Amino acid sequence: MDLKKINDAFTQYLRPQTFPVAVRMCSSEKELPPKVRLPQRDMGLTISLCHAIAMARRYGWVIAVDKTVSCYVPAISLGFVKPPPDIVDGSFQASLGLWGMTKEAGAAAIESMHKFEYGLYTHALIAPLDRAAFEPQVIIQYASPAQLWVLLTGYLHGNNKGGLDVRLTTGSGCTSYITKTMLTDEAQFVLVGTGERLVPHPQDYECALSIPASKIENTVKGLEENYKTGVFRYPVPTFMRYDSQHPPGYKEMRSHLLDED
Repeated sequence: MDLKKINDAFTQYLRPQTFPVAVRMCSSEKELPPKVRLPQRDMGLTISLCHAIAMARRYGWVIAVDKTVSCYVPAISLGFVKPPPDIVDGSFQASLGLWGMTKEAGAAAIESMHKFEYGLYTHALIAPLDRAAFEPQVIIQYASPAQLWVLLTGYLHGNNKGGLDVRLTTGSGCTSYITKTMLTDEAQFVLVGTGERLVPHPQDYECALSIPASKIENTVKGLEENYKTGVFRYPVPTFMRYDSQHPPGYKEMRSHLLDED
């Protein structure tokens, strides 16, 4: 996988405001690169997964999170911790009044969450794509709907797909960005949810599309071929081949200036 070529293609065809992000799940700390930042060790911070992703895409940092991640959602979804029975059945969430959840709602949220096997991974390694000194498993791009439309068409056309099934939830985008993308080996579109907006503050116009590494090279080919059509481009082309319209008197003024009277 030529990461520079992929990064250059995203820059050329999407013109995103933040870096595309490479993600790899690691089974031990030994798999982490030498200059990686670990939030608690290197910054004295306890942060969420989406916070770490924001640091990578905005600061250009290489960063990793583990079971000490501040948000319980990625801790469970990425298989870093094994939820005890009172979390599985939703009673603990209900006792906290977490997000106004009832016991049933809490249990349903845990049950429906995409999850890796407990203990399979210890760290999520995240880096801007052009600084990733590792083979990513997922590439995530935050962008406007128009930019992601161009990326989505590249993914669909390049991988010979007619459409993308989307499952929208109230939050927990990280379970789709990484876990679901890897489990299904399919791209995932995500509307940025409440939790992520509270912490690293993505802009209101930003959505995200995550693409599995197995399909990223075909996606780049799709972007290249689509660009040649003159249609699947960003900025999105607009039709402008029509006579300009003006207030009354402009037509007469033009004719007078051109001595067409």
